[in-house]
Amino acid sequence: MLKTKRKTKRGAARQAAQHPQCAQCLPAKCCRYFSLETDRPTRKRDYDDLLWMLAHEKVSIYIEEGKWYLMIHTQCQFLDTNTNCCSIYNTRPKMCREHSVDECEWHGPYGFEEHFKSYDELKRWMKKKVR
Repeated sequence: MLKTKRKTKRGAARQAAQHPQCAQCLPAKCCRYFSLETDRPTRKRDYDDLLWMLAHEKVSIYIEEGKWYLMIHTQCQFLDTNTNCCSIYNTRPKMCREHSVDECEWHGPYGFEEHFKSYDELKRWMKKKVR
């Protein structure tokens, strides 16, 4: 019979002790999305492409420090939803290891200049801002 290792609550507590703020972040925000920088729209076609992206589920677009980003709202497959801890913490990808709790989303709202969560939100913004 095969034996499997289970992540114990003690293992989760050890991880939380390494990063106490992670233990306080019940929604595990950083493990529930990823963002990709996209070109700043300059033409009508560029905005149309962004609208197309927003027509899909679990997608938003934001502007931060003048740069445009596509945000995909999807949970990491290694997030243990029972403990809100990473199930591969010791072997997690470099991007996760480099994520600083000093820059963590837990500290408060995102510092976005704009955050478009729907097709209609971007469309309304375009009417005001885009000529």
